[in-house]
Parts: sequence; structure tokens; C-alpha cells
Amino acid sequence: MFELDERFFDEIGVNRMPEKEREEFKKHIQDEVEVRVGERISDGISAEKLDEFEMIVDGDSDFIQNWVLNNSPNYKNDEIYMAFVGQNDGQESAEIIAEYAAMKWLQINRPDFQQLVAIVMDEMKSELRANMDKIIG
Repeated sequence: MFELDERFFDEIGVNRMPEKEREEFKKHIQDEVEVRVGERISDGISAEKLDEFEMIVDGDSDFIQNWVLNNSPNYKNDEIYMAFVGQNDGQESAEIIAEYAAMKWLQINRPDFQQLVAIVMDEMKSELRANMDKIIG
């Protein structure tokens, strides 16, 4: 859904780490941010809605197709869907529909998703900056 960019890592001082450890550390931080964002997404969302999202993320194609048709019947005209197809050289696929469904689910159920990501990233950046000397050793 999102990926931390090099600027994020430069700002926390990852470039001071030995190269061998740097990539592994970046992967760990990406995973941790995703967990924290996931926790924030689930705050205040019903178990039923979370189950929907899980089935979408897990790639349950029958569920995804039904969910999209019920929640966005004109999805082929949706700018988000068209952008995903455009990024795939104009080819539609099950993966594109799944990615679209995940984004649409977030748009409907967590319209504050982008803000949640920004908050978590800022919190993580502050934690890492404060502890980078200890992390590097």
C-alpha cells in the first residue's frame, strides 16, 4: 500500500549504518511501520469490516469480485482503477482488481488512511532518530 522512500531513511541516519546491515534494517522498519499502520486502521472498525479487508488482502478472488461489484459497480470508470490499469500497460488482471479493492476499501472505511500513515511515519522517525546511535552501536 505504501513504501518508505530513501528520504525517510536518510532523515533518520540509516546511511551511517554498515552497508551489510542497512538493507535488513530498512526491511525491518518497513515491516514495523506496516504493523503499526495496520493497528491504527483497525481502531474503531468492526470485526466484520476487518474480515472484509483481510479477504481482500489475502487475494480471495471470488470475494474481491463480489465486493467490488457491490461497493463500486462502475469501478472501470474510477480514476484509481484506471490508474492501476495504466501502470500495468493497460492490462486488467486479478491483481489489479485486488489492489483496487484494497484502496477502495480504505477509501470507504478509513478515509483518514493517508493521515494515519503520516502519523505513524512521523512517530517512527522520531523514535529512530532518538535511538539511532544505540541502534548503530
